[in-house]
Amino acid sequence: MSHAPAPGFAGDDSSTVTLTSAVIDDQDRNFKRRVGWLSLALLTFTGMVGSGWLFAAHYAAGMAGPAALVSWVIAAVATAMVGLTFIELGVTRPIAGGNTRWPSMLSGPFMGIMMGWVLLLQTAFGLPSEASGLLQYASNWWPGLVADGKLSTVGLIIAAVVLVGFTALNWFGVVLMARVSNAITIFKIVVPLITIVLLLASGFDASNVTTGGGFAPYGSAGVLSAVIGAGMIYSFGGIQTAAVMAGEAENPRRNIPLGTFVGFGAAFLVYVLLQSAYIWTVPSGLLSEGGWSGINFASPFAQLAGLLSLGWLTQLLLVDAVVSPAGSMLLGIGLGARQTYGMAQGRLLPRWVAKVNERTGIPAHALVVNLAISLVFLFIFQSWQGLVASLGFFFAVGYSVIAVAAGVSNHDPRLKARPWMGRSMRIVAPISFVISGLVLFWSGWNQVWLGIVLFAISIPIAVFVMMRDREVFTARLLLRGVWFVAYMAFILAASALGSFGGSNTIAGPWDSALVAAISVAFYAWGRRDSIAWLASATSEKAVGVYY
Repeated sequence: MSHAPAPGFAGDDSSTVTLTSAVIDDQDRNFKRRVGWLSLALLTFTGMVGSGWLFAAHYAAGMAGPAALVSWVIAAVATAMVGLTFIELGVTRPIAGGNTRWPSMLSGPFMGIMMGWVLLLQTAFGLPSEASGLLQYASNWWPGLVADGKLSTVGLIIAAVVLVGFTALNWFGVVLMARVSNAITIFKIVVPLITIVLLLASGFDASNVTTGGGFAPYGSAGVLSAVIGAGMIYSFGGIQTAAVMAGEAENPRRNIPLGTFVGFGAAFLVYVLLQSAYIWTVPSGLLSEGGWSGINFASPFAQLAGLLSLGWLTQLLLVDAVVSPAGSMLLGIGLGARQTYGMAQGRLLPRWVAKVNERTGIPAHALVVNLAISLVFLFIFQSWQGLVASLGFFFAVGYSVIAVAAGVSNHDPRLKARPWMGRSMRIVAPISFVISGLVLFWSGWNQVWLGIVLFAISIPIAVFVMMRDREVFTARLLLRGVWFVAYMAFILAASALGSFGGSNTIAGPWDSALVAAISVAFYAWGRRDSIAWLASATSEKAVGVYY
């Protein structure tokens, strides 16, 4: 990886840093490459097994019944395809906060700014969700933390203090973050495994499937809705961890793929076993009253252990309910800071946000910005499920943009690193894009319209930011991102007419088939525009990217 500034980049006094430049400057070189594959795997695992393991199995069963196991497989396949696109970009372009910067490099500044906004929303929803999940379980000790399914005023204040404390812990460097996270991860592996074994040994009831209305009591719509609504995509959101930390990884070509899939595989196994334990140990009396959707647990596994007379396990789960979200929060704050750093490098945020502490290698200003945003969203949404349902939507938006970037990666004339997947990415990228589109659609009308309204805010922001860069701004640059705006409009229309909370004018499964087919066309449009952007990159003064 070259270390000399290229023309048009920060650090080169001969020209102005422009919006279309993929800025890689002295701040990037302040990051420390000290993280090996095992740490990346543990960080990936802890990013996936946070508050999700405490709640997702319960909400998934309520939406899909025992068929929630199928929902986990669908979510895992979708996530694995997404993971391949992140690995391709992380290996060939190992920079900090790459998921905010790769779209600018490969699809143009309009796409980069919109992606930056989406990732800002991910951070805004993600960090408060872990704090909310932690406090929701802790309400078993202190009931006053929760009122009417949401954090009380006292709960909100304590959640805010928790966010401030973990932001402070991230201040002291990636090595400390990784060591604390690794120690927490060991606890997070052991407790779920103990829970699975003891629940199945104490309360296994094979009749639960029949008592609850069969394997799929809510049909295919329930199975697909659970992928988003139960927090599955959210739970697997850590798939991007290793790639986002590529700027701090030792030997990225080996460690990013290995760390990603070891951590992901372990998390998937844990989630499937937890879902199985939940399905076959819920007391049949609860199912006979109102079915799977009628079960109302505030602290699912802890209450289930109590019903099975496993009092000490209940206490252990309540302790882990603090530890697991805490570990994911610690990691999420660190990753979020790197994403926000990438936004500042792409000029979506002021340049001072991209300041990296030379001693610790931490983007300290980005940490503070994210803390402020997280506190605002915490006080607006106040509950775990309300936060993660919206978060899953924004994960899928980001995944679709990354899929297009990975699909044109090898067309970049500035690429110096050897591609990781080679020609296989021609197949993986469009499949990943289609899957992301389906996940967006399956989010349901309530999440789609809200998510797209929040996404739409990025459009005038992108136009404004690009027009400030008068030296290189052209209408053609703006048009490079129109395809994605049109795609979001299509998803909105399909959701309004479809069977996932819409009018059911287009019944399932034909609505999903339509979304998949049209998504292929939009991928082709986005790929064509991205290739055109890359072909004109030199004339647009976006030259000299370091890989």
